[in-house]
Amino acid sequence: MFVRANILDNYNLVMSKMLLMVLLMTAGAANAVEISSLRQSVDYAVSHNRLLAADHSNTVEQSRAGQDLATSQFMPRLGLSTGVVRTDSPGSYFATKLNQQRVSAADFNPTVINNPGYINNYQTRLEVNMPIYRGGALWAGKKQSDHHAGSAVLNHSYMQQQIIFQTIHAYAQTRQTQVAIHAMEAAVNAAEKRHKDTQALHDRGVLIDSDVMDAQVHLLRSQLKRKQAKHAYARATEQLQRVMGLESDSSLAIEGDPHLVVTQSSLDEALQQALTMRPDLKAMQEAYQASQAGVDLSRAAFLPRVDLVAGQEWNASTPALKNRNSMIGATISMNLFSGGSDKAELRVSHAKQLGLELQISDHKQQIHNEVAHAWRMLDESRSRDASEAEALKQSEESLRIKSLRFAQGLAKTSDLLDAQLQVDTTRLSSIQARYDVTIAQAALQLAVGALNEEVIR
Repeated sequence: MFVRANILDNYNLVMSKMLLMVLLMTAGAANAVEISSLRQSVDYAVSHNRLLAADHSNTVEQSRAGQDLATSQFMPRLGLSTGVVRTDSPGSYFATKLNQQRVSAADFNPTVINNPGYINNYQTRLEVNMPIYRGGALWAGKKQSDHHAGSAVLNHSYMQQQIIFQTIHAYAQTRQTQVAIHAMEAAVNAAEKRHKDTQALHDRGVLIDSDVMDAQVHLLRSQLKRKQAKHAYARATEQLQRVMGLESDSSLAIEGDPHLVVTQSSLDEALQQALTMRPDLKAMQEAYQASQAGVDLSRAAFLPRVDLVAGQEWNASTPALKNRNSMIGATISMNLFSGGSDKAELRVSHAKQLGLELQISDHKQQIHNEVAHAWRMLDESRSRDASEAEALKQSEESLRIKSLRFAQGLAKTSDLLDAQLQVDTTRLSSIQARYDVTIAQAALQLAVGALNEEVIR
């Protein structure tokens, strides 16, 4: 038995250690984030963005709870109460005795009736109240809550599209600054070599001091641009981590370039698509439908209400369920005068409805402007991308020609350095223009309400 006990103890110890190792490995795997593409970044952002999650809790879940609350108004109310009363009031004394079914001939003695003494009554009551008619308020409230929930879901959907756009924007800027760093590393290497060659030619008496100074200035400016590119990369990475919901100490291994699958459309097609697809516009239309239901809800206050009531109670001189009494009936009530509050509430509902109607009209105009601006920016960014790519080819060719002329002694050092600076500047502009196309594509998709994970290649 002693040997068996030791074996069991050792087995439990080994299993505990293995379980601890599994838990640690699982926790490590849960904390490890491997994201290298735009699609992975967007998927992670949709699942972990803090503001998106907060909006879901604050609006979507609350509106769904409001739907359940409106539905519950159709259901009967069941209440249970219990308590004790001690009284020497003659009327209450005799009624209590009746309810307790303990009335006797002696209780009709005038002396007893006028001065009965104290009596205890333990009463337990079970009551059911069922609404039958509320002037249409129940259905109006249900419609209103349904439209509010629909509006909340649509607004959340548009917020999700905005988070996707922010992720695409931050990802594109991160990749842009990455490529810019590589470009400036090459530019600094070229500037260092140019400075070294200029110094060597100066030492041989071919060039003068100002040539060396020009090369030194070019090197310093190239090093500054490299540092600026690194700082821009750090800012872009921090923004990407924030929109994704990553902790600041998490690392990203961004490798793939962003590519979106979008169809070419005319401005009129984009405008028409936006008016039919924009979730925020649909949300406002749902809110307008909710305001119409609110008007019906306010009108219901002028109509009667009918309720079915049923109850059962027990009365006893000691705590017990004895002497049962039952009741069933219907009540009809109607508010005849409330100081004008009902009319004021109806006016408020009408004002809300009119206000939303005007807001929808203005929002359509705003959507028109947003789509037109995004469409023009995409058209402009594509032209700029093509222009900067061609400018880079031309500036590189110009640098090649001036380098040959410099080697033959036909060009000045300053001309060569200016050509090199032009190439470096144009290369950075070309890099930015390339990624600006992706950002403009995403902006147009957001403007028409069609930005989702499926547009990411």
